[in-house]
Amino acid sequence: MKLKYLYHGSITSEIRELEPRKRYTPGVLKGRAKPAIYAAADPAYAVAHGFPWGSSEGFDVYEYNGVVTLVVPKKHKKRLNQPVFIYKISGKYFKLLVNDSPKTQIYISYRKVKPTEVISFSSVAKAIKYYKGEN
Repeated sequence: MKLKYLYHGSITSEIRELEPRKRYTPGVLKGRAKPAIYAAADPAYAVAHGFPWGSSEGFDVYEYNGVVTLVVPKKHKKRLNQPVFIYKISGKYFKLLVNDSPKTQIYISYRKVKPTEVISFSSVAKAIKYYKGEN
C-alpha cells in the first residue's frame, strides 16, 4: 500500500534533500542493504530511529497495538535530550519492506527526495511524547 506521506527522523537540521546513504541496519534486507532512505508510516517510529543508538547498547524499538515504544537503558537516558527533526516526505518512490517490517511499516527508497515539511523538537523525548509514543 502506497502512503501519501512518510516520515524520516534525523538529528541533522535543515536537510533540503534526503539522499540514499549506507547505514548499519541490523536484520534489514538480510544484511544486503545498499544505500537507501528509510522512512516510517508512523512519525513516532521515525523519531525513534532519528538519533544514534544500537541494539548492542540495550536499545530497542517496537510497536504494539499502535503504540511505538522506545526502550532506552537508564545509563543512556541523556541521549533523549538531544534535538531531533522529523522530515515529512512524499511516499511516491518508497516501497514497504514487507518481510522486515510487517507491523512497523518501514519504507525504503533508492532515490533522492525533498522534504515537504520539517518539524523540529528540542528533544527526542518530547518528540516521542508528541507522537503518542512511549520511552
